[in-house]
Amino acid sequence: MNLPLSSAVRWVVIAAACIAYPVLAHYSAATSAATTQPSLGVAVSLAPSLAILLWLTWRSPMRWAMVLVCVWVGALLWGFWGVLERNFGWVYFLQHAGTYAMLAAVFGVTLGRGRQALCTRFAEMVHGSLAADEIRYSRQVTLAWTLFLLAISLVSAILFFFADIGVWSVFANFLSFPLILLMFVVEYGVRRHKLPHQKKHSIMDGVMAYWKTQGVRPGASSDPR
Repeated sequence: MNLPLSSAVRWVVIAAACIAYPVLAHYSAATSAATTQPSLGVAVSLAPSLAILLWLTWRSPMRWAMVLVCVWVGALLWGFWGVLERNFGWVYFLQHAGTYAMLAAVFGVTLGRGRQALCTRFAEMVHGSLAADEIRYSRQVTLAWTLFLLAISLVSAILFFFADIGVWSVFANFLSFPLILLMFVVEYGVRRHKLPHQKKHSIMDGVMAYWKTQGVRPGASSDPR
């Protein structure tokens, strides 16, 4: 089925941004541009956070309040721009390592006693009721993702503090995402071996099902039960 022109353009823009951002981030952080064009480094390092803020503002039912927050953030950036130019590498690092640590926490917190593991929740949204071996496996996958995401955050920290900035930038900008894709592939292969009877679905199918469920109505609860 052909995509509508607007959807095709949107995906092209998203793909272009996904390619351009790590290239610009590496250029601004790990080349001479880090000292000759510090404003570029600040702008690129803050771009994801500001994009999320603008998206939240657009989607918020309290848009005017969010606009005031944006103005306040803009004033802070204006006042501390010089400090940011001298330390934008830290923005890159905190954004990268912090994001993966936060994702690890999102997965890990669901492994507590009496809680439903996040991957179990995703699997139920795709397959419905799960057998005991499927529940056990999905819990193990949740643990695997927790440790994997935590490992990326820790490697990021080690490289940032003890290696050349160029080495850290290559890992953060060009290796992290392929490693995630590799994790998906490895998990899929293990699942086909462990649960050969289960229909072929990826964890992303569950994530997308979860996302659509939460997007049915504005302000939907994050708990699908």
